[in-house]
Amino acid sequence: MHVVSREEMRNIDQYTIAHIGLGGPVLMENAGRAVYAALEPDLKAGEQVTVVIGKGNNGGDGFVIARLLLDSEVCVSTWLVADPGKITGDAAYHMKAYLASGGKIMQVKDDQEGFRRQLEQAELIVDALLGTGVHGAPYPEYSAVISQINQSKAQVVSIDIPSGIPASGESFTHPAVIADRTLTLECPKLAQFVEHAARCFGTVHVLPIGIPRLAYRKAGVRREVRTRADVVRTLPVRDPFSHKGSHGKGLLIAGAAEMPGAAFFSAKAALRSGIGLLKVSVPDSIKPIIAGRLPETMFLSRDTISLEGLTGVAIGPGLGREHHVGLLVRRIVEESGAMPCVIDADGLFHLKNHLDLLRRRNVPAVLSPHSGEMAALMGMSVKDIESDRFTIAKMFAEKYHVYLVLKGKYTLVTAPDGRQVVNSTGNAALAKGGSGDVLTGILLAFLLQHKQMMDAACNAVYLHGAVADDLVGHTHSLLDVLATDVIDAIPPVLHRLYGDIGSR
Repeated sequence: MHVVSREEMRNIDQYTIAHIGLGGPVLMENAGRAVYAALEPDLKAGEQVTVVIGKGNNGGDGFVIARLLLDSEVCVSTWLVADPGKITGDAAYHMKAYLASGGKIMQVKDDQEGFRRQLEQAELIVDALLGTGVHGAPYPEYSAVISQINQSKAQVVSIDIPSGIPASGESFTHPAVIADRTLTLECPKLAQFVEHAARCFGTVHVLPIGIPRLAYRKAGVRREVRTRADVVRTLPVRDPFSHKGSHGKGLLIAGAAEMPGAAFFSAKAALRSGIGLLKVSVPDSIKPIIAGRLPETMFLSRDTISLEGLTGVAIGPGLGREHHVGLLVRRIVEESGAMPCVIDADGLFHLKNHLDLLRRRNVPAVLSPHSGEMAALMGMSVKDIESDRFTIAKMFAEKYHVYLVLKGKYTLVTAPDGRQVVNSTGNAALAKGGSGDVLTGILLAFLLQHKQMMDAACNAVYLHGAVADDLVGHTHSLLDVLATDVIDAIPPVLHRLYGDIGSR
């Protein structure tokens, strides 16, 4: 499923109309019918439904929805913010069809008190004010209506995107509709995955409206959401004649006297995620702690680390920030250039002054920072990172030739060639110490088993989040999930994913 910016969506629409021959009125009809079909199961006889319409294409969708509601058992009231004479193009076509079907239009500017009373009575408000074409702050009359919608006690359903939200995810300070539910047309928009905008979307459902995949290719869209089907399609399947060496020989360099848990979390997660052979390098002082709980691993002294015979390495969790640790990180990044290398946590802290080393590698490294670590790497503020995650991640991954796993509510995986994948799994239960260490272990294991590094990184992130969703959905709350709980819950989630492979 693609994720698009404002400009990309416009180009997709234009190509579909001009070259594929699906006219604007057809797409608008498809959109309105898709939204009505999504609303219809929850509509109740006599329910007060208010459709609020602007003058653009989003308003045209609103006219289709309002027309279809006329034949339902609800009481529909349609309010227009713009002057009817300013409705043009495809939206005008559907406004005429709505009026010809017996519909009536009330203008907000002509009866502001009536509009206020209508919003007080409404049980459902359909927001068809402003769509993806909006750029900058809405006009004052639209901002006033948006504020009134937000003050209403009715359920608010936005069409395609909450009105006032910049579709490409730019920062904004102007009013925007805060929806309970957003029915996104055809594909998600970038804003849905950017924190300051995402809070306005509520529950999101994506509704196909008949745009062919060719239009996305022609528009050059290289962004998508990872789905369960994508994961099942790309998970590695083991050869029955394979052996431990067939599934990766990895080294984890992690842990310090003050942070023994980080090494344990990463190591056990890697083992649970299928790595064939795992060596762990921790300080001698904590080796008995880790070894006693992970008898499946082999141990290397920090003084005798060698990459000979290995196929991958991960470095950073709980490593510490001493100068000698920085020298070790630099050495590993340089010497592991022919194999996958995951760099996380303290590894990223020491890497920030040696980013040019990343470009010299034959095999791209995998970096997995959270927003704070990314801000340190870039010399920016966390606010700056969060306000433009997609652009910054793409620039960094392309510049330094890495796979960048930018963690967050919607973790974003970016390939060295600029391809981007948004992860849809996970919840706030992962906002706890140790969660990132678990992901590092899964990343290492998956990188050594998948054929494609991008699939490995995306599937690792998906699994990490899916486990948290499974825990919260069945046995835990958002508060009580521990890193060890996540590791222990990997097997049942993998079991279900692999159970679906037979159908691929």
